[in-house]
Amino acid sequence: MLNNKKLTALTTAITLMCMSGSLAAQEVKQQLSEPHAQQQDAENATVFKRVVPFTQLGYSGSIAIQGSEANAYVGFGSRLDEVVSKATLYFDITPSPALLALVSHVKVYLNNELMGVASIVDGQQGKKLSLSMPLDTRYFSNYNQIRFELIGNTHKDCANPNDSSIWAEISQSSRIEMFVQKTQLESDLSLLPAPFFDVRDFSQLNLPVVMGDKYDLDEVKAAGVLSSYFGSLAAWRGAQFPLSFDTLPERNAVVFVTNDNKPEFLKDFPDTDGPRLQVITHPTDPYVKLLLVIGRDSADLNTAVRGLALGNQILTGPIAKINEVKQIKPRVPYDAPNWVSTDRPVALSELVEQKSMLQVEGRTPPPISVSLRLPPDLFTWQSRGIPMDLNYRYSPPTEDHSGSRLTLSINDQFIEAFNLTTEGQGGDSNRVRVPLLDDSFLSSDDQVRIPAFKVGSKNQIDFEFGFASVTDGQCQVTQPSKQYAVVDGDSTLDFSGFPHYIEMPNMRAFATSGFPYTRMADLSETAVVVPKNAPREALQTFLNMMGSLGADSGYPGIQIQLTDQWDAETLKDKDILSIGVVRSLEEAANDPEQVNLVVEAGERQIRLPSKNEQQLGMNWMSPSDANQVPADYVSVEADGSFAAIYGMESPYTSNRSLVSIMAAHPADFASVDKALSDSGKIEHMFGSVVTLRNDEVASYNVGSHYYVGELPVWQLVWYHFSNHPIVVACFAAILMVIVTIVLWRVLRQVSAKRLEKTEEEEE
Repeated sequence: MLNNKKLTALTTAITLMCMSGSLAAQEVKQQLSEPHAQQQDAENATVFKRVVPFTQLGYSGSIAIQGSEANAYVGFGSRLDEVVSKATLYFDITPSPALLALVSHVKVYLNNELMGVASIVDGQQGKKLSLSMPLDTRYFSNYNQIRFELIGNTHKDCANPNDSSIWAEISQSSRIEMFVQKTQLESDLSLLPAPFFDVRDFSQLNLPVVMGDKYDLDEVKAAGVLSSYFGSLAAWRGAQFPLSFDTLPERNAVVFVTNDNKPEFLKDFPDTDGPRLQVITHPTDPYVKLLLVIGRDSADLNTAVRGLALGNQILTGPIAKINEVKQIKPRVPYDAPNWVSTDRPVALSELVEQKSMLQVEGRTPPPISVSLRLPPDLFTWQSRGIPMDLNYRYSPPTEDHSGSRLTLSINDQFIEAFNLTTEGQGGDSNRVRVPLLDDSFLSSDDQVRIPAFKVGSKNQIDFEFGFASVTDGQCQVTQPSKQYAVVDGDSTLDFSGFPHYIEMPNMRAFATSGFPYTRMADLSETAVVVPKNAPREALQTFLNMMGSLGADSGYPGIQIQLTDQWDAETLKDKDILSIGVVRSLEEAANDPEQVNLVVEAGERQIRLPSKNEQQLGMNWMSPSDANQVPADYVSVEADGSFAAIYGMESPYTSNRSLVSIMAAHPADFASVDKALSDSGKIEHMFGSVVTLRNDEVASYNVGSHYYVGELPVWQLVWYHFSNHPIVVACFAAILMVIVTIVLWRVLRQVSAKRLEKTEEEEE
């Protein structure tokens, strides 16, 4: 769901980017004259069909259009290495049964160019219609926008464009079918990250990684850093990194090459004298590129990958030698690029790609959406709320109390509504907590406190302007045909002043934000443990996990440590992620009884709590009442697919975390990769144990808890005793007695001294 929201927000950005027809035409011309594309090769290329369903574009439900002249937008991209030769839009639409035929229709635009009109005739109202419309490929650009505009009428004599019975819904089953031709790109590093990752492609990134079969852990580490880099680019799209050895891939891929470990298909590749990056054409497919990461040894590969991740902007030509890469200033906690700063107020303009995303127009404009990520350990327990200084402007309604208002919500939960007035002034008698203070005509300046319990690690704030129409006695709508609304970019959200403190283990925090590993964006405090002679599937899960952590933080994990040893010195002061290590984990734990889940081949052991309570946790409504002490133990041997994720405190350092990914069989690691990329499954993850069986996810909050972060002493005491009011009352009473005794003794001594002084003066 959250990925869908992110994608919908990007679609809105595309909508605003495509507002200018001249810009679209300019982009088309640029695409047709792309200097790196060999158009004559494209003409001879095999044409293949690509289907893009609306569900892939972020729509998990139907798209509603409400009111006449209202619009709905669908955005999609065109890859750099493809040219669209033919395209057709297939859409299923259900018009309101109240719409009049002939005067009601739907206009369809591509990049603001009218493609056609779907008329509504008698007998079709209220029924699902399956329609198709050709799209003129001359108007395709890097980013494309399809706009549906509903023109509706329900009465011949008295037309109200905002009539609630004027609506249409477009099904998520709609799709775009394109016939595309591949184009042959130059082998030029300046195109990076394309074609290996193309920002114009909204589908999940699938980037094969290939190396020779004589690899070592440092080479796998280099592949992991590369995966985190491409994962940070893929972001909400998600990413998978299929790993293979000595196999020539059939698509764009990354190949690792050292002097002593070359894939079989590059066995004659010349030796190198240092770290290099090179793009070559696939030996059998001229439309496929291979990115070669080259070095004398694994150390050179890591240097080359860091050069790619941090210096992509200065790479040109077919090959580049990486001389040196060093981190001048170490990263600090919570400075991940994808996370909102928590040490200062943040302007909304910092949270959108373009300021134009904060403006909407139309009689029923779409919501203005702002997405933001927060550290999951932000401690907002018993907070009055998150302060927001909100400034906005809008076309004024024709009269006060018309029903026009701005509705503020976060994560689909209502927060507050503000009336839109003719004078730009607001504030109702029922708004006692949040005063509404307006500065000028057409503007409002409000300070809002967002309830802290509404805020999670991934959030979307929606500002929805609703303009009510007013009709006079002659059945004339006095509302203007165009309405504008904008949220000022200098409006701020202030998360400063909140400490960082969270109960662990917390599988929800791990699944949604990669916490605690992403606390340091470069993963400098993270160590990954894999088995000796790890199977390919376990290493592939390592690559996918690195891609996921990169997507969570927005920064490549260039400081990750990878080992196959449970070495106390190496793992001290580290947050540990283990993959496919079971027996060694039990041996490493100070108390094997603390390992509440064991999965190895057919053997499975689990400890269960007496009551499986979800952590209220991420937003700190209240602390856990007590440790979820294991009450039951089950041990079985069974066949079939099974995998699990387990969290506990590190056996080497207190207040450090260990998360273990386990699979009954090597092939079962794929179910972990799939679950952690599925927002629907992530919603069901919590506590310390997550089991994966077929498509089912089960979570258990079992075992001892620990806390990471810091709180002021008074807040720490109050938080942990908040569920024990009698104990707090007893302590308060004892404290009062102690204070009373101390004060009594102090006052008694002062009184005695005064009496002695008085007696001396009298003598």
